[in-house]
Amino acid sequence: MLLETGCKCSCDSCKRNGVSCVDQITLFDSLTFEQKRLILSKSVHKTFDKGELIFSPGDPGDNLYIINMGEVKIYKLSSQGRQQILHVLGPGSFLGEHALFDSQPILNTAEAMKRTNLCILKGKDIKELILSHPEMGLKILEQYAKKNVQILDIVESIGLYDVEQRIAKYLLDLSTEFSLKAFKLPFSKGTLASIIGTSQETLSRKLSALQDEGILSLQGQRNIIILDQERLKAILDRE
Repeated sequence: MLLETGCKCSCDSCKRNGVSCVDQITLFDSLTFEQKRLILSKSVHKTFDKGELIFSPGDPGDNLYIINMGEVKIYKLSSQGRQQILHVLGPGSFLGEHALFDSQPILNTAEAMKRTNLCILKGKDIKELILSHPEMGLKILEQYAKKNVQILDIVESIGLYDVEQRIAKYLLDLSTEFSLKAFKLPFSKGTLASIIGTSQETLSRKLSALQDEGILSLQGQRNIIILDQERLKAILDRE
């Protein structure tokens, strides 16, 4: 149920979903009603248009952002200006969680991929609550670690696997996550190509080759059916 508080964000998406922004992320699962109410009273709302930067390297790392609606990509830029996407986040996700542990300047860039609504919380306000409620800190650390593991997995894949293996790993991971062999890619091919460290043209070519080999079937732009999971695993496991 939506918390009745003085929350200044007035998120339409919160009202529409019938839950508050703090109810949407697992970081605050262990909090009581009163603790959530306190956080909501400190939150502010902001809307970002497609392509607008939420933060960039050098900005103060002092806010926690909760995505109520839209999509955000987190990326680094190489010295040649090439984007390496570290994460793509949607509704119910959070970013800027490092603000809860230190106030070091931000190292990555966060950009809205479509019109995006965020609830913004000051790190100092959350820190004060953690000091009073240590169980909340443990929950945050758990989710923080999980997110870092996902990012490290992406970086490790780029270093260890060739493009075809990275595609195979990504599709197998999605199949495991959804417990399905037929699913829709969560991102456009352009975004997916950036995540796995290749070009959109190469990604499309490799997917078409996998379809020609009878390993998978492409349905439209983003729907995929894994026809031969064992052969897809064999691609990932090859030396």
